[in-house]
Amino acid sequence: MSQESAPRTHVATFEWREQGPIFATRADESGLSYLQGLVSGEIVPPPVAQVLGIEVTKAEPGAVQFTMPVKNFFTNHLGFLAGGILSTVIDSALGCSILASITPDKDIVTLDLNVDFLRPVSEASGLITVDAEVVHLGRNRGLASCRAVDSEGRLCAVGKSSCLVRDKPQRTGSAVGAQAVKEPRR
Repeated sequence: MSQESAPRTHVATFEWREQGPIFATRADESGLSYLQGLVSGEIVPPPVAQVLGIEVTKAEPGAVQFTMPVKNFFTNHLGFLAGGILSTVIDSALGCSILASITPDKDIVTLDLNVDFLRPVSEASGLITVDAEVVHLGRNRGLASCRAVDSEGRLCAVGKSSCLVRDKPQRTGSAVGAQAVKEPRR
């Protein structure tokens, strides 16, 4: 293989800031205030969001907007953004729309995720914007839907998810990675 036809080697270095106390350890903070802290920059996003470039750009009760740039090192053999990467930002936005709707003593866990990919997404697609909103919120379960568009406003994917709404786990300690401590039932 000649040097001209040899594949170029790229190097990616990932850096992220420590997240600090995670949302589940903040018993008195609502999901909405947490998300608004991410929008304002007062709260450091989770490492996965930092590495993927995911940003929360809007957070209001029952609705959020997330953005993510398409980076060529997250593309597959066809040059398209890997479906799992696009699903990650979609899953995050869907869950957070429900998180923005619940009381401070609750959090959420994704139960299912369905994504319909409608258009290939590549680096040329630019910034992907995901608008998610709550469709239904019950006592123990929430359902949300979303639309993902590229920088030209073209619809790339739609998604829906349901989440379990649960009590926040009781934790002690303020350090990230603190061991969960279950309080005895009385």
